[in-house]
Amino acid sequence: MTSDTDAAGPFRIPLTIRLADGAALLLVAMAAWVEFAGGRRYLLFGMVMSLKSPLVLAYAAASVVIVRHLLWPRPSVLDHARATARSLSGHPDFAIALRAFLATRPAVLIVGLFAVLTFGFAGRPGLSLSDDPLANLPARYDAGWYGGIAIEGYSWDHSFQRQRNIAFFPAYPMLIRPVGAVFGMGEPQASRDRRLLRALWAGVVISLAAFLWALWYFVRLGRELVGPAAAESATFLLAAYPFALFFSAPYTESLYLLCAVGAFYHYRRAEWAASSIWGLLLGLTRPNGCFASVPLAILACQQLGGAQGLYGAVSCTSAVASAAGRWKPMAVRLLVAAMPGIGMLLFTAYLYSLTGVWFAWARSHEAWGRTYQGLAQIETAFGWLRDESLLTIIANVPYNTMNTIGVVFGLVLTYPVFRRLGAAWGVFVLINLVPPLFAGGVLSMGRLTSTLFPLFLALAAIVPAGAAPTWIAAFGIAQGLCAALFFTWRQLF
Repeated sequence: MTSDTDAAGPFRIPLTIRLADGAALLLVAMAAWVEFAGGRRYLLFGMVMSLKSPLVLAYAAASVVIVRHLLWPRPSVLDHARATARSLSGHPDFAIALRAFLATRPAVLIVGLFAVLTFGFAGRPGLSLSDDPLANLPARYDAGWYGGIAIEGYSWDHSFQRQRNIAFFPAYPMLIRPVGAVFGMGEPQASRDRRLLRALWAGVVISLAAFLWALWYFVRLGRELVGPAAAESATFLLAAYPFALFFSAPYTESLYLLCAVGAFYHYRRAEWAASSIWGLLLGLTRPNGCFASVPLAILACQQLGGAQGLYGAVSCTSAVASAAGRWKPMAVRLLVAAMPGIGMLLFTAYLYSLTGVWFAWARSHEAWGRTYQGLAQIETAFGWLRDESLLTIIANVPYNTMNTIGVVFGLVLTYPVFRRLGAAWGVFVLINLVPPLFAGGVLSMGRLTSTLFPLFLALAAIVPAGAAPTWIAAFGIAQGLCAALFFTWRQLF
C-alpha cells in the first residue's frame, strides 16, 4: 500500500503539520546560533532573550516535535523529510544547485575552523572580536569594513591617504542591516565588537543564501548555453573552484555572482524589469559591477540582429521592417543594459554629496595599492622569470603566485568562452579581468576570477564528461588549501 506521503508528496501534507515541523526546525537553528555565537543576551525580532545555554531552545524543539506527533502522527517528521527530498526530482535545476552547495559550503567553514585550531594564525590577527575561534571565524580582512558600514554607515575625514570605508560599495552592507537586526546587531547594550560580530555572521548567511540562489540561476542559464550535462559539471566546478571559498565569507563575491547571473539570465528572456533590478543591484555591489553594461549592450545588438546559436542570444520575437520600428526595442534593451552603470553612478553621486569629490570610491582604492601602473607589473614578472628559477619565485611570493594562477586560468579560458558562448560572454570576462591587472597587479585576482561564471561554462563544455570529476576533485582540494590560508590570516585576500 502506498502511503499518503508517497502518493501526494510534501505539498499535499496538511499546513498544520508543515508549520509544526518548520517551527521545530527553526528552534533547532536558533539553538545552533546561540551555541555558535556565544554570550547570553540576544535580540530577536525586537525581543530580548537571556540564554545561558541553547538547551532551552533544544527542549522547545523537542516539545514541538512530541506534541506534533501526538496530534498528527502521520506522516512522521522523517516521512516529511524524505518526501521533501524526493520532491527535488521535480526541480532538477535546484537539486543540482543544492548538491553543489552542500558539497562545498559547509566544508569551507569546517576546514577554516580546524585550520585555526591546528595551524594557528600567521602573526597577530588583524580583526579579533571574540575569544571563541568559531564565533570569530567570519572576522577576516575586508569583512570588518562591510560590518562597520552596516552598523555605522559611511564616514569621511577629508583624506585619501588612509584606507576608508568609502571604497566599499553599499549593496552588501545595506543587506546586512535587516538580517543583522534579526541576529541582535542593533542591541544597544551590546559592545561594538559583539554587534560587529553579529553583523558578520549575518553577512555569512547572506553570502550563503546568495550563492545558492546564484547556483540555481547558473544551472538554468548553463542548460541553455552548453546543455544539461555540461551545466551540471560547470556548477560543481564553480562551487569547488579554489577561490570559491569567498562565497562562504562575509564578502561581496556571492552577491556579485547572483546579480550578474540574474541580470544576464533575465536579459536573454527580455524580462526587462527583473534584469533591471539585478543590474542596478550589481552596479551597487562592487566597483567592477558597472562593467556588465558593456556585454549586456553587446547582447542587445545580437538580439536585435536576431543572433542565435553560439552567441547565446534570444532572437527578436518578430522582425521589424522599418528602422524606426527597430529603435524602440533597441532603446529599451540599452536602457536595461545601462542599469549596472547607473547603479555605480548613484553611489558616486552619494559619495560626492558626502565628500565633494567625484568618484571618491576610486580615489580611495589608492590606499590599497590599486593605481594605474601600466605594464610595470608585467615587466617585473618577466624580470623575475629571466633572473630566477620558477621554484624560487614561488617560494618568494607564494600568495602572488596563487593569484597569478587564477589570472592564467581566466586568460587561457577566454578563447573557449568566445568560441563556445559568444562575444558578449568573452567581453564580460576580459573587461573584468584586464583592467584590475593594470591597476594593482594580481592583488585579489584569484577571488575576482571566482565570479567570472562564463569561465566555468566554457571549461565544462571543453572538458570530456569523464574528466569532469577529476577537475572537480582537484579544485576542491585546492579550495581546502585556500580556505586554510585565508582563515588563518595568511595573505590570500
